[in-house]
Amino acid sequence: MTGRPAFSLVQLEYFVAAAEAGTMSLAAERLHTTQSALSSAIIRLERQLGCQLFVRHHARGISLTSAGRPLLASARAVLRQVDDLVGDSRTLQDEISGTLDVGCFVTLVPFLIPPALRRLREQHPELTVRVQEADTHQLFDSLREGLSELVLSYDIGLGDDLEFEPLAELRPYALVAADDPLAGAESATLADLARRPLVLLDLVEPGLFVRNLLSEVLPSIPSIVPTTSFEGMRALVAAGMGFTILNQRVATPITYDGGEVHPLEIEDDIPSIRIGVVTARASRPTRRAQTLVETLRQLRPGPPSGP
Repeated sequence: MTGRPAFSLVQLEYFVAAAEAGTMSLAAERLHTTQSALSSAIIRLERQLGCQLFVRHHARGISLTSAGRPLLASARAVLRQVDDLVGDSRTLQDEISGTLDVGCFVTLVPFLIPPALRRLREQHPELTVRVQEADTHQLFDSLREGLSELVLSYDIGLGDDLEFEPLAELRPYALVAADDPLAGAESATLADLARRPLVLLDLVEPGLFVRNLLSEVLPSIPSIVPTTSFEGMRALVAAGMGFTILNQRVATPITYDGGEVHPLEIEDDIPSIRIGVVTARASRPTRRAQTLVETLRQLRPGPPSGP
């Protein structure tokens, strides 16, 4: 006898489904079972674990308790490991299958996700990858809650409970309008650039990185034209509204509205930034996650714009 609670994988699946649905009836509908069967399984799980997982609100669904919240992440991790066990058995025929949930920082998606998915479709057609596009706060919360197995992001804003594995190191560069006086050059100093406003992709960590970079070199940061859209930022620069600082390089200088931008290397001594894979320290990566990381390494993401 091990003394372990004798709960089943089905009970864990019901627990996760109920937490995600917010009501027992909707969870039962999604799982094609009855509400009474699902409710009974969760009550048994609560008894076996010795804690209440949900607060039941009359006519208003359910919500996780303070004990249920961390156990939800653990339950998701267990179910992923079970899926991985099944997948490992298929690797005897060199098959990677199942579903991989991945988060990607919103401005990195066009540079990392399409080539990786193309390669995975060719090499592992039985693998399905679901991608969440968001800012770092949302992505890292998804990791902690077990909604994603890994996140593709920059090495900024990480907590002690997260681990970063670098894929590439990028040196920032500047972008000005094609008709800007500096557009005839290949490089410029930040002091030269700062004579015009800064068009800033004002997402928390990337925006902070650019602000800190400028404050280390310049006596003051130029006036800011904020935007939350990557292509909006490029279009504003092309329209002569200012300059911007980017990391990855877009293949074309043409913006959505037909404007044109010009890249400039930054002559000042400035820090690089790394992109890579973020995982929760408490979790073990599945073979599916390892396969994606290996694919990204083969593709070598790096210089050939977004904070």
